[in-house]
Amino acid sequence: PEEYNVACILSFPPYQRKGYGKFMISLSYELTKLEGKVGSPEKPLSDLGKLSYRSYWTYVLLKELRDTQTAMSIRDISRKTAIKTEDVVSTLQHLELIKYWK
Repeated sequence: PEEYNVACILSFPPYQRKGYGKFMISLSYELTKLEGKVGSPEKPLSDLGKLSYRSYWTYVLLKELRDTQTAMSIRDISRKTAIKTEDVVSTLQHLELIKYWK
């Protein structure tokens, strides 16, 4: 089974750009943490969805890296943040913090 923590997030136009989308994304990851799992949104993401998730992942990952005093693997970061390893890697690549080859 896929490890999706959410299938669809929608905030209507009058409520966009007010933080509700980021709140819903954050809530989905907090619930995933409570389950002791890692998750990812169902893909493919829309352009706006990709921007929203990338923004959330960037914030969470940079905060985690800033606050951690020891070396961590991608898997460690994934477990601690509940963000699937593929999303951790793609975000860190986007930020040009790592180079990763399969």
